[in-house]
Order: sequence, then structure tokens, then C-alpha cells
Amino acid sequence: MRRLTFGILLAAVVLYLFGFLWWGLGPYPTLIWEQAVNEDRAATVLKEQFPRNGTYYVPGATTDQDDVALRFESGPVAFVHMLAVDGRPMMDPGIMAMGFLNNLVVIVLIGALLRLVEPAIHSYWRGVQFVTLVGLAGVFLIDFGTAVWWEVSWSWQCYQALYDLLFFVIAGLILTPFVRWQPAGDSSASAVAPTAPTGDTAEPNLD
Repeated sequence: MRRLTFGILLAAVVLYLFGFLWWGLGPYPTLIWEQAVNEDRAATVLKEQFPRNGTYYVPGATTDQDDVALRFESGPVAFVHMLAVDGRPMMDPGIMAMGFLNNLVVIVLIGALLRLVEPAIHSYWRGVQFVTLVGLAGVFLIDFGTAVWWEVSWSWQCYQALYDLLFFVIAGLILTPFVRWQPAGDSSASAVAPTAPTGDTAEPNLD
């Protein structure tokens, strides 16, 4: 267990640095995110119409479904996330700390999965492939599912999906060597097991 714990901590540090580079140096703010025509005016309207932190859907749900349907048809339709109505630091230490903790929890769960399937992992690359497939399933369900069901832009979700998949690949590359696995064909247990008699045993010489 100590061996795997060291691997988890190593992966947590490496992936935190990876995330820092990915999100800190990535081109998404200018190449993927759209920009408001007038940010000052947008900020004023947002604060007026969405006065609390939270997620808003426009048009909002009402008891009059016919009215909602008309608003959908006439537009606009929007998904608005109010993150900090009164502002916050650009590099919020609390978010950075929670991000590291979130990564750590995911890595611990990946380590637990590897331990669970340990009897079926017969090589380093099998372990990496297993973790990668788990990540790929998560990408399709969460990242691409968000684009499908909530219509968040595909360019943004694909960028996040690539990060999430690489997260799992790197986690698999780091964690797999710290999980004890038995190479295929290694039957050390059977090598020490007693051999059953075949039937023709030499009779003892009583002379």
C-alpha cells in the first residue's frame, strides 16, 4: 500500500503541474471562447439580471409551457454561469487548492480501480490501456454529453475532453508501475503445488 500511496502523490504533483501548464498557457481564451461586444455593458447587464452566483437558463422554467416554447423559438437561448457577482482574484488560491484536492481524489480512485483489476493486468501497457479506456468513457459521458444535452460549444468541450483524456493517460502511465501485477504465464503458485500421482507408481521393493 505504501508503494501505491507514493505513486498517487507523485501523480498528483505531476498532473497538477500539467494542468497548470495546460490551462495557463492554452490558447482557449482567444481561439475558443467568444468575446462580448462590450464587456463593460455586458458586466452591468449580467449583474442586474443575474444578481446571485449560480447557473441560469434563459428562457427560465415557468408554469406556462406555451410561453417558454415561444421564447425558445424567438431566442435568445442561453446557459449562464454566474461565478462571482462581486468579483474575485484572477488566480484564486482557494480554487487552486480545491483543484489540487479534486485531482488527488480522482487519482486515488484510479489507483483503487487498478488495485481492483490487478489480477487481470499482466503487463504495464495493459494497465495504461485500462485507465485510458476509463478516461475515454468519462470523456464521452461528461464532456461530449455536455455538448449534446446542454449545447455548450463543441470547440470548448473538445478542448476540455482532450485535457481530461490526457489526465487519465498520464495517471495510467505513472500509477501502473506502483500496482503489483503478475506477468502473463507466471504461475509461480502452481510451480510449488504438489503434483498429483499419474496412476503408475513404482511398488516398493519388499525384498
